[in-house]
Amino acid sequence: MHDPGKISGLQMIYLLINVVGATALVFLPGLTASIAGRDAWVAPVLATLPGFYVILVITALGRRFPDRTIVQYIEKLLGPWLGKIIAFCYVLFFLHVNGVIVREFGELVAAAIMPQTPQVVFSALMVAVCSYGVYHGLEVVARVMELTYPLMLMLFGLILILVSGHMQLANLFPMFQSDFKTIIRSSLNPISWRGEVFLLGMFFTYLARPDLARRNGIIAVLVIGLLLTINAIACTAVFGVSTGRFNFATFELVRLAGFGTFLNRLDAIWIIIWIVGIFGKVALFHYSTIMGTVQLLRLKDHRSIIVPLSILLIALSLSQFKNLTDMLAWINGPWIPYAYLFEMGIPTVLLLLAFLREKSASTGNPFKPKSTGISGKK
Repeated sequence: MHDPGKISGLQMIYLLINVVGATALVFLPGLTASIAGRDAWVAPVLATLPGFYVILVITALGRRFPDRTIVQYIEKLLGPWLGKIIAFCYVLFFLHVNGVIVREFGELVAAAIMPQTPQVVFSALMVAVCSYGVYHGLEVVARVMELTYPLMLMLFGLILILVSGHMQLANLFPMFQSDFKTIIRSSLNPISWRGEVFLLGMFFTYLARPDLARRNGIIAVLVIGLLLTINAIACTAVFGVSTGRFNFATFELVRLAGFGTFLNRLDAIWIIIWIVGIFGKVALFHYSTIMGTVQLLRLKDHRSIIVPLSILLIALSLSQFKNLTDMLAWINGPWIPYAYLFEMGIPTVLLLLAFLREKSASTGNPFKPKSTGISGKK
């Protein structure tokens, strides 16, 4: 696989913010409010701590294996057979989750502006554009995010200003009306989405300053937590407990912000910029799928598998859910333990194994692992 270039610290922060925020900003306010009501804003706050944990684990592994991705050092830590099986499961995880993301994109665009257009059109167009970006390397995707993400944050701030007149602080009170168990349950989904920052393990080796990865990762998690909390508070302040009735609460907020102003079509502007954010998220997962496949199969070039994996991604996005209700049920159910396993569970085990091997090597254990000479770059 050709060298994808180097990722700067700022680009890394934008990539990690976007990999969570691109979809969480849209879906989480309604999902958490349907459980915790007006206390939904607490969920993204609680999810921030597990986000820190994921960054600490992934960067600790990255420092121990600076020339390898998570797919590569799994095999080193777990052995050739079990390692290949788990690494293959990770590739399937990247592909499967990306199929859900592409479907989320299609569902929102269909609901917002093009309800009569078949889902296959949205999926094919998004995957085609992302495949083009992946073909030219991860640095291209990182540069797109570096150029556009400040615009997305500025637009988000403008939306909050325009909608401030519709906010009613009374909708936020009484606080903590839900019991502790309910609030914890509402945070399970945000934690699973926050854990997506573990994708750093797939491009850690391409960071220009890997020594700053932990600091930049913590900054990204903090910004994500701040954005999601502010978004949840804004939705609740405007819609009250009715927030849980909206599948796309943030989009309803955008519509309200533009209504009756000179920015009457603010929702269209937001959709355009949000599509760029989805491009970044889909492209990063697609890149991880392709990179993982190349490294797992020891291929020399990634270009030959872009088309078949892209077709598989489109088919997966169309086939796994019957409709939006079916997709949201999966996100609120099986997705949570599924994400915890790959984002936190397995990386934690890998870090423990790496620590034990280091300890045994320092005491002269004859089973000290030997370097295989596998490089993180193909």
